[in-house]
Amino acid sequence: MRLIHKTFNLSRQICFFFWILSLSFGMIRGVDAATSGDETLYNAHGKRDPFVPLITLTTREAAGLLGVENIDEIIIEGIVYDPKHGSVVIVNGSVLKEGEDLGNVKVIHIKPEGATLSVNGVEGFKTLYQEEVKKQNLES
Repeated sequence: MRLIHKTFNLSRQICFFFWILSLSFGMIRGVDAATSGDETLYNAHGKRDPFVPLITLTTREAAGLLGVENIDEIIIEGIVYDPKHGSVVIVNGSVLKEGEDLGNVKVIHIKPEGATLSVNGVEGFKTLYQEEVKKQNLES
């Protein structure tokens, strides 16, 4: 009886060994099959580096507000209105908060429909949807 038990344990261990061996060879063969053949490589030519931030201090200064001389040269591209935490306006590609200035332009007050700006000391209100306002003026 003991001999049968030892033989059974030995055959069980051998089966387990072969199972592990075949599993490991299968993995090696799978890795080999994945690396052989047509290799597809990523071509980053002409694409933006995803690790370089889009908004930096240098892009902010080069946004186009430095050469603005009057309020007609300003285009409001977007407004994030949040009276509790501070509103933000996008002017000629620059993101500015209330009270912040860049070049000759200073943001006085931000509303949901536009912003009051000061250019060279002259204040004026610019709306977000300037084209629609022009169309309405032409129609009436």
